[in-house]
Amino acid sequence: MHIVIIAIIGFMFIFELWINILNVSHSKKEMPESVKHIYDEEAYKKWISYHQEHLVFGIVKKTVSVVLTLSLLIFGLFGTFEAWAMSISGFAITQTLIFLGIYLLIETAIAIPFDFVHTFKIEEKYGFNKTSYKTFVNDQIKNFIVSILIFGTLLAGLQGLYIAFIDHIWIFILFAWLFLSFIMVLMFLLNTKVFVKIFNKLTPLEDGELKTRIDALGNKLGFEVEKISVMDASKRSSKLNAFFSGLGKTRDVVLYDTLLDKLTDDQVLAVLAHELGHATYKDTTKMLFQNILTFGLYAAIIGFILQSSDIYIAFGLSGIFFGFAIILFTILVEPISLILGLLTNGWSRKIEYRADRFAKEHVGKKEMIGALEVLAKENFANLNPHPLYVYIYYNHPTIAERIESLNKES
Repeated sequence: MHIVIIAIIGFMFIFELWINILNVSHSKKEMPESVKHIYDEEAYKKWISYHQEHLVFGIVKKTVSVVLTLSLLIFGLFGTFEAWAMSISGFAITQTLIFLGIYLLIETAIAIPFDFVHTFKIEEKYGFNKTSYKTFVNDQIKNFIVSILIFGTLLAGLQGLYIAFIDHIWIFILFAWLFLSFIMVLMFLLNTKVFVKIFNKLTPLEDGELKTRIDALGNKLGFEVEKISVMDASKRSSKLNAFFSGLGKTRDVVLYDTLLDKLTDDQVLAVLAHELGHATYKDTTKMLFQNILTFGLYAAIIGFILQSSDIYIAFGLSGIFFGFAIILFTILVEPISLILGLLTNGWSRKIEYRADRFAKEHVGKKEMIGALEVLAKENFANLNPHPLYVYIYYNHPTIAERIESLNKES
């Protein structure tokens, strides 16, 4: 089985390398007519250069990550981490947290230089970066603390269930599924109210025509817009976005300040109408149920990994160890998630078309297309990705496909 784990890591690395090179190569070909006008010649050359640099950067980063993981596995260093954890604590859950804490520290120490280069070299070079060194350091610290708190709680809960039902693995899988689903829904509900505010400042949108029109659009479509906030995204990047949060008929709206700078009021309304289209058709609720089903599969995989001690011994551990089971899970789930993505991303692309049509009906075709064009240009979107890459990874149709769909009369 340990050979299978090594083979999965190698296969996924080679596959991702091939598909990314294929995608960047295809992007240099002639763009569809519907999006040719978005980049002028100078911007197009800049875009090609940007995506090539991202490709090289991604290959280097992924290579370092794979080499690290393989080194830890092949040279039995996870067994050393287990011994350290056991020497520090005699409590199983604490041992797991120490074990994974060591691994997280190593990964973070390697990731931070890459994040720095990405932010202050690549994004800075192409005019996207607005992050100060102070903000970068604060974000790294906050992200590390939040990750420890969330995943520490998650892992402690899962291992507590495993210890309680160690002789009844299917009961463990059932309760692990329920626990993972509960945490996911809780994080979804707390996203804007808690997690977004840890990293960003949200201020109420000033009274004026745009706020009045957003309220009117919500009321027209049967939704109560509880809060309309502007996020200080410009302190990190010039890229644009907006999103709704909440379930049911009451929604909060969060607009990037960069979005308000670049889009007209009509285009902002089109973007929000698109999101309200998802709400009208209950796409978010359906996606939550889809994720809950997926977490059932993930719980079963964790249960399977915890069944045999042979694989743990093969990698230098003393026997079944919950912390290492999580490492194995992250390796095994990668190809499984790739296969599941073929189904979930296909469904997601279909509902994006429907939400675009909804925005076209309630705000206007011209406004929705205009918003898509500005978003593509300002975010340096790939206007000509390889169809296979889109099929595997895209949860939205390409910009060209969305514009062409909006231009259809039916």
